[in-house]
Amino acid sequence: MAAPLDGVLSQAQRESLEIVSFIFHIIEPDAEVDEDVVFLDEVELQAKQKVFFLDRLREIAEGTQYVFKQDAVHLKEKCQQLLDEPHRFIEFSRQITTDFSGRHKGHMAAGVFIVSVVKYLATAHDWRQLVFVVKMDKQPSFTYSYEEKDGRRVAVINEVQNSLNESKNAIQKSALIDVSDQFAWDVLAFDRVQRPGLGDYFRGFLGVTERQQDSVLTRAAHVQVRKWAKKLTAEQLPPGEDLNTFLGRSLNYLSDHDTFDTDEYLNAVVRDEDANRKAELVRSLRDALAEGGVAGQQFRPQAGSLRKSERKQVYLTYEGVTISFEGTPEAMGMQIEPLGGGRSRVTIVTNRLDAKG
Repeated sequence: MAAPLDGVLSQAQRESLEIVSFIFHIIEPDAEVDEDVVFLDEVELQAKQKVFFLDRLREIAEGTQYVFKQDAVHLKEKCQQLLDEPHRFIEFSRQITTDFSGRHKGHMAAGVFIVSVVKYLATAHDWRQLVFVVKMDKQPSFTYSYEEKDGRRVAVINEVQNSLNESKNAIQKSALIDVSDQFAWDVLAFDRVQRPGLGDYFRGFLGVTERQQDSVLTRAAHVQVRKWAKKLTAEQLPPGEDLNTFLGRSLNYLSDHDTFDTDEYLNAVVRDEDANRKAELVRSLRDALAEGGVAGQQFRPQAGSLRKSERKQVYLTYEGVTISFEGTPEAMGMQIEPLGGGRSRVTIVTNRLDAKG
């Protein structure tokens, strides 16, 4: 049996995602009746709405990795039942929603709780299933029309109370759950309120703990950039770029940011004035980060956890001169000027030069 995969869903797997079953139940904390959940029996999704939820699903498919705690079985058990007994999908979805709603100790915002079974193509002809849960807050919106009155156009505005905004900002909490042994993680989760972590009640509902520590993820990100950059050919490199320029910007990002964001990290590491080449480099680095289980994870970078050798960028000249530093050449006052024929001029501006014996 193959070992579980460290990474998240690949780009091809995310693109193959399809909705198998879908329902949401309405959370009404201010309802006059005792029950704060209004259970539905069916939801009819239009084509545009399917695209919206699949797009959100593809985003969470790169989320922070968690594993189930050994003593937390409720959600894992219910998700397994969803897959094993699809004819009882609505029944199990109600139980999951009730558990989620009941765990919130304070006032919960009104909205909907979505339970969905989705499938993806793991390999050719091998479809696998996952469970997708989402809490979306209700966001009142306005509709307008106008009418002619005494030669004047007068707008009429109406408020729509039970409105779900088709924006990813409307999603407060979401999780993608795998109860198989396909991956080393069990849950990919996101909590907009508590990012980059999870709120206590959402963590309790999921029954999970982080699969990896921040320091492990920091090192994994930097190591993946090194592996990726080493494989680039001269034709793939932007002018003036090499292994050390990528590593220097990676180190700077991990040192200067309180929260790791995959898109920001990719944009910081990859610099290129050629938009098409940059897009291809970003895509390939994202794939490398996904394979290493880093893409989509939200964590607090711990640059101090990098080994000294991992923090160093090193150049060795043909004449035997070694140049070693941390960060980018620009930050060190160093400029590398290509002269053609493989020759380069290296200029270093320093406030002081000491001889070391």
